[in-house]
Amino acid sequence: MLIDQLGLKRKPLPASELPPPPASPARRWGIRLLLFGALVALTVLAFPERNSYLFNVVVGDTWREESLVAPFSYPILKTDEAIEQERRSIRFETPPFFREVRDAVAQMQQNRDTLRLQMEAIAEAYVTYRRALARGLPTAPQDSLRFESLRRDARLKLSREQWGRLLGDYIARIEDLAPPGVPLRGGVPLFDRLLTAAFERAMATTSTLGVIDIPRDSVFTDVFFIRNESERVDEPRQKDNVFGINEAYADAQAQLALALPEDEEQVAIATALFRALFQPSLSFMREETEAEWARKERRLSPTIGAVLEGDPIIERGQRITEERYSKLRSLGVAQTERGGTPFTLRHLAGKVMLAVAILFLFYLYLYLLRRQIFDDDRMLLLATLVLGIIIGLFAVALRLEDVRPYAVPVAVASVLLTVLFDSRVGVFGTLSLALVGGHLVGDDLEFTFATLFACTLVVFSVRDIKNRGQIFLAAGMLFAAYAFVLGTMRLLLGISTGSLEQDLLYAGVNAFLLLFAYPLVWVFERLFGVTTDLTLLELSNTNRPLLRELSQRAPGTFNHVLQVANLAEACADAVGANALLTRVGALYHDIGKMRRPEMFIENQGGGVSPHTQMPPALSASYIIEHVTEGLQIGRKYRLPEPVLQFIPTHHGTTRVEFFYRKALDQENEAGPDVSEADFRYPGPRPTTKETAILMLADSTEAASRTLDDPTPENLARLVDGLVKARVNDHQFDRSDLTFSDLTRIRETLLKMLTSIHHSRIKYPEPVVEQDEPAPYVTRITPPAGAGDGEPAPPAPASQSKSEQDMK
Repeated sequence: MLIDQLGLKRKPLPASELPPPPASPARRWGIRLLLFGALVALTVLAFPERNSYLFNVVVGDTWREESLVAPFSYPILKTDEAIEQERRSIRFETPPFFREVRDAVAQMQQNRDTLRLQMEAIAEAYVTYRRALARGLPTAPQDSLRFESLRRDARLKLSREQWGRLLGDYIARIEDLAPPGVPLRGGVPLFDRLLTAAFERAMATTSTLGVIDIPRDSVFTDVFFIRNESERVDEPRQKDNVFGINEAYADAQAQLALALPEDEEQVAIATALFRALFQPSLSFMREETEAEWARKERRLSPTIGAVLEGDPIIERGQRITEERYSKLRSLGVAQTERGGTPFTLRHLAGKVMLAVAILFLFYLYLYLLRRQIFDDDRMLLLATLVLGIIIGLFAVALRLEDVRPYAVPVAVASVLLTVLFDSRVGVFGTLSLALVGGHLVGDDLEFTFATLFACTLVVFSVRDIKNRGQIFLAAGMLFAAYAFVLGTMRLLLGISTGSLEQDLLYAGVNAFLLLFAYPLVWVFERLFGVTTDLTLLELSNTNRPLLRELSQRAPGTFNHVLQVANLAEACADAVGANALLTRVGALYHDIGKMRRPEMFIENQGGGVSPHTQMPPALSASYIIEHVTEGLQIGRKYRLPEPVLQFIPTHHGTTRVEFFYRKALDQENEAGPDVSEADFRYPGPRPTTKETAILMLADSTEAASRTLDDPTPENLARLVDGLVKARVNDHQFDRSDLTFSDLTRIRETLLKMLTSIHHSRIKYPEPVVEQDEPAPYVTRITPPAGAGDGEPAPPAPASQSKSEQDMK
């Protein structure tokens, strides 16, 4: 039937929303009268007290009211934009203040001495570490950590290669550490020579020109003042006669390049030393400068003339120009300061009766045709709250200058009422808000009709909302409907189109605000403690802050979870599980890797793995830790509990196989005893089909990347081996997966992976992304260039846990 197609069929309430047992009639009706009275009072308070002719006019409109004459003399106020422009001019034209740093040279000398001591300590710590490493002493790891700690906390910040250059030069002067066959170096160490060069450059820069501690282009005037606080004198100085801090750094780098030709790395190190020890000679006095700005701003005049009593302001039929609008706006402000429109009891009674008449229709509809909502205190409060929020926004918009009523998001209320109740409640709520808004803005039929037409279309577009795309479609329909009605009314009434552009701009704002109906639904869902598909759809948005942070801090992991989400969703759909929940759980299951992304091979970008300097047990602890840290991050971001369950269960109680076997190899070499418990994830094991599917999708996606020849046969053996391994390890004992489910999951995984790894052009040396970090190397690799001036050898090629499982 047509009624059903339009969404006007009664929508039954879920069992969780059925009305509670009836309370006493007096209490029940008292609550309803209280809610109704509160909404009426809010509507009455929303009526502004200023003249209604200011509500619907903008520059470019035609004045359709009676000719207006000034009832009293009043000043013409400047617009906020004009005042702000004058304030900006003050800031661009007022010279800033600086204070001379009299002990700049002494501070640079102190910085130089501090840098020398720190660098000597780092070099000695490195020598101690290299000796312990060469002699096989057990203190080598502790010495390495001490060296790294000193280097990290030093005032000087260099890259690993630059540190390798300095330390390589240093140990080349020590007999037992110098490379064999290379003569011992003599003289002053390289870092001392570069420090001296940087200090001399800093002294020369300070003595040549003064240096301010901010960029020179942030000083907008040609002159600034140097304040002598003891003599209370401000000395002017030309901006062109000083260096900004950025210019000082650039000049130092250029001069150091001349002093150290043909060695760009030494220039870079010396420049870093210059930055670490340099002290500008002039310090920006921010508070004093801003105080001068404020003093001049206080002297600005807020007016640009006056209108005398009896002067004509605007005549009927005239176009509203900038000048006339300023007079109208200033008259409204002056009337408000004089007490606004005279208050009369009759005026108040008219507002109350109007509000009662409009809102009574909505409550009467609920009482007659939506009795389940009317009899449920919680549901009635929810409907009243939605209407009250929009009426409150009307009150705010009408009290903000230059804000048109089309910016009020009535459509958001339409969506909320439709999604939380049904489309007929949404239509009736929209009608009530359109009538209230039309009277609030000065009996504006155009606004009432445009709002009713546009928001009713939105109601029909979201009556069976299933995905986020419908919200965007509804936003587009809303803007198009507003544009159609506003254009039609201007053609019909012969109104100037000057205000059409501004009205459409606010209609666009309204359409944009409609997108926030989605998070508002989330808020109301949380009030009822329910995780719905809408919540899951919201969480599946990869532009959410948590997933965006994951993509920025661990891009390899982010790419991995996207692939796993696709696999897991397809498998869940194949076995009749909740595909949307499975996808969302897959997107968030590895968020714990954000804390230490460099520990995982997919984020290392082909560089040296940090695990090369760690014992297997420590490496395994870092890998396992991403589960507990993921739960902490998930709770911090308030992920729903069904989504949080995927984080600890996607590895279950499986073993970090690679490091476990590496530890066993070291045990065979007379190493310490290996405890298997140290290499197992804490669990729990999967308890639902969805979490069990994620475990399989996660492991197969990572393992498939390690195959050199991902043919369908190899992929089939890979998937079969992983499924068998998880079953034999009893990971699915607590889930409700059947053998039939496992068969369909296996077929789906194989089909998806075969599609992903289809035949393509063979590119040289493809990048292999793996799920597990690079293997442990027993020797700690020194910084690049250490010892012999050459880069350290690369770490061996790494293998994933899945490869080890298959072996």
